[in-house]
Amino acid sequence: MKFKKLVLYDLKPEPLEKEFVNQLKEFADSVEVVFAEREFSKALKPKHLIGTDAFVTRLFDDFPKELFENSSLRYIGTMHTDSSHFDLQQLKRKGIALCNVPRYATEAVAELTFSVLLNISRQTHDALNFVKEGKWGFEHFMGWELKGKTLGIVGLGAIGSRVAELGLGFGMEVCYYSLEKERKDLQYCGLDELLKKSDVVSIHCNFSEKSRNLLDRERIALLRKGTVLLNPSRHEICDLKAVFERAEKGELFAWFEDIEDAKLRKRFLATKNIFLTPNYGWMTGEAQQNLKRITVENMKAFLEGKTENRIV
Repeated sequence: MKFKKLVLYDLKPEPLEKEFVNQLKEFADSVEVVFAEREFSKALKPKHLIGTDAFVTRLFDDFPKELFENSSLRYIGTMHTDSSHFDLQQLKRKGIALCNVPRYATEAVAELTFSVLLNISRQTHDALNFVKEGKWGFEHFMGWELKGKTLGIVGLGAIGSRVAELGLGFGMEVCYYSLEKERKDLQYCGLDELLKKSDVVSIHCNFSEKSRNLLDRERIALLRKGTVLLNPSRHEICDLKAVFERAEKGELFAWFEDIEDAKLRKRFLATKNIFLTPNYGWMTGEAQQNLKRITVENMKAFLEGKTENRIV
């Protein structure tokens, strides 16, 4: 069994390779690629989905309800773990299956998280640039060691669990707060207790209305002076204004990976203790191979009447 028509929503400046598109053609009588110049550009229109029963998106976008309301879609494959850019109630009502790609970038994001932590604790980036500028000396780069410090993990899914393992490997004391999973080999803490006792807080929970502003102003105030707050998840989980105010006073360090708003970035860039990177935690060759493999496996399973990584 095949889909009649599949639409792939892709990034024009850096399109997926032809080999992957050809793989998609094995599951549909016809494949059409709709390109966008960037994420959140709303390049996909209802006309693109006419006669389409399968839709695969590589891009985050604001998908309005009318896009899918009168479509003949049976299947949507999002090439992300996060499905918050879809109206799940609408898809459920319409009987449209939505599948995501969990765990494809577990190692990539976990390793990046520790890369940032080590950069903060040892000022690696500053030291490298210091020498490149022709300077020499060590007096500006007093650091601190991870061993013996307390790592508090918020969200113990695949990535949070891997970060816990890396923390243990560095000799850190690891505790966690999670609504979803339990680990008997790790210390569970209530969220407020975790924030009060941790030297490093690393956020790895999914974004939803339940987790929106989970670390609100009151909870940001619980963080001890000198705490490192790491957030490769959605920034909406934290009260950014409260983080900014404490970082500006030199009371904490913070890293965010997904601040798309240019005005917000400009404000945060002016603060020494805040570190920003593009949303590139998933950007490794291994993760990209996993991403494409799971996307294809999800479609194959759906056509065979099975359920793989189905959200609705």
